[in-house]
Amino acid sequence: MTLGIFTDDFYPYIGGMGRYVYEVTRRLPANKFVVFSPCQNKLPYHRTIAPPLHAKLRNISFSLWLDRNIRQLIRLNDLDRLNIQCGPGGLFLLKKPQVPVIATCYHTWWQQSHYIPKQFWKKIFIPFERHTYRIADKIICISEDSRDILIKKYGIPPGKTVVVSPGIDTQQFLPIEAPQKIPDSILYVGRVDKRKGVDFLISAMPGVVRHLPAAKLYIGGIGKDLPALKAYVQTRGLAENIDFLGFIPDASLNLWYNKVQCAVIPSVFEGFGLTAVEAMAAGTSVICTDVDSLRHIVADGRCGYLVKYNDRKALSAKILNLLTDSDMRRQFSEKGRARVLASYDWQVIIGKLEGELFG
Repeated sequence: MTLGIFTDDFYPYIGGMGRYVYEVTRRLPANKFVVFSPCQNKLPYHRTIAPPLHAKLRNISFSLWLDRNIRQLIRLNDLDRLNIQCGPGGLFLLKKPQVPVIATCYHTWWQQSHYIPKQFWKKIFIPFERHTYRIADKIICISEDSRDILIKKYGIPPGKTVVVSPGIDTQQFLPIEAPQKIPDSILYVGRVDKRKGVDFLISAMPGVVRHLPAAKLYIGGIGKDLPALKAYVQTRGLAENIDFLGFIPDASLNLWYNKVQCAVIPSVFEGFGLTAVEAMAAGTSVICTDVDSLRHIVADGRCGYLVKYNDRKALSAKILNLLTDSDMRRQFSEKGRARVLASYDWQVIIGKLEGELFG
């Protein structure tokens, strides 16, 4: 008997969901699962499916396709349980399959529509999401905040939920001995769009540059807001202080974390906050917004700083604190790395996850 894992993003991955599923499946016991996704790859445990109109409708198309074909997939692949990847960009279940369902909750449509005013219309997906979680037998939440929303906003029984965070490879992300640090340097890594708060970070840079004229922000990532942000940087006279790096490959990420003096994660909210954990594992001081998920990763003033989203003065002040206080950077580096080793190493996480998926 086999676990069927269903996801709209897998490998090669587009976002955090696909990356998470890929990293998990690399570590699960062989021959105990099959992944179903629209992605094209040659992984032995993967089956490519082709929902109609997927190029336009994405996860909605896959959800409709799954509703029509789930019984046949269960029978042909001898599936004894299903793991459905859910949340924005994830899948909906329209009816209860004949085998147990484990849903993985990344974040919710409630968060998406509530925290980003221009995306208020996305609340139309909440009833479908709520229905999916209600017919699931178990829900694995990747953060405490997403679990709380399922309970408080969606009416999901607490006993049906469990929190198992994603992990990272602490042998891939680690401090480099005697790294060549770039003076007065700041790093952002992630998608360049409104939810990730890159515009907020850039708007705080004048307050940093006023006191440290040579301060440099490196932005690693691509996204729909990139052209507008590049134009904004030019008009504000910040071109010498902000460098857009484009997409940073995984093989280069650890080096970048080690080259800078601090990393900033300025999100409106997060389902988890993988960049913060990676940076801490690399021994890099972090500043995060005090929002869903990130507030559980970073202990303010102990292994990083938390600031209120959209408080430019506070963000500028915390960046200046770290860039000018080597003792504080050293403290955050040591305690951040220790926190990751204790709570977010894949060796710690994968055993918990196996128990929830196969137990």
